[in-house]
Amino acid sequence: MRKTFYLLFILLFSLSLSAFAEEKKPSKNMESPQPIAIISVDEMEQRLKNADLGEDLLYIKIKEEQVEVYSELANNRSLRKQLILKLPNTEMLRLYTINKATYEQMSRMLLDYEADNYNFNGYKIITDVDQPRKLENNVKIYRFWFMKILREKPSRRGVDFPIGIGIGIGGGHHHHRRPWIGVGW
Repeated sequence: MRKTFYLLFILLFSLSLSAFAEEKKPSKNMESPQPIAIISVDEMEQRLKNADLGEDLLYIKIKEEQVEVYSELANNRSLRKQLILKLPNTEMLRLYTINKATYEQMSRMLLDYEADNYNFNGYKIITDVDQPRKLENNVKIYRFWFMKILREKPSRRGVDFPIGIGIGIGGGHHHHRRPWIGVGW
């Protein structure tokens, strides 16, 4: 009986160690989104004026005169999250779109991450929404911005939270003088 118990204990312990030792590898299916175009600010303005209301395009002003264009973000939360992770840190990024669904989903996601104090690889999200700009043909350009700021101390949420393994061996009057072994994590 004891040998069976000890074998079971060793098996459980080794399985626990192997589960904790294995690193989480990013899924190959979740590649970060790539811009469909890199354009200037003037070209972005022209595209927004002449755009079709059904276009699912998001324009992100990366640098003073550089804008990256992304598509298909309105209905894909995982792509939006990968995009947030991919974009540069510690820079204020301005986002523009004429698609109301893209605007609502992206801004809601950023506002939720800010409100929840979500940890993105050691960065905190801050964001805000600007008033939409109306063009002559009653088209609204939805504008918002966000920034990833380095955290002063690591969050207790996410992968930075330490996990420990405890093992106890004992006996005595609590267990009717039988030895016992406990494993926990």
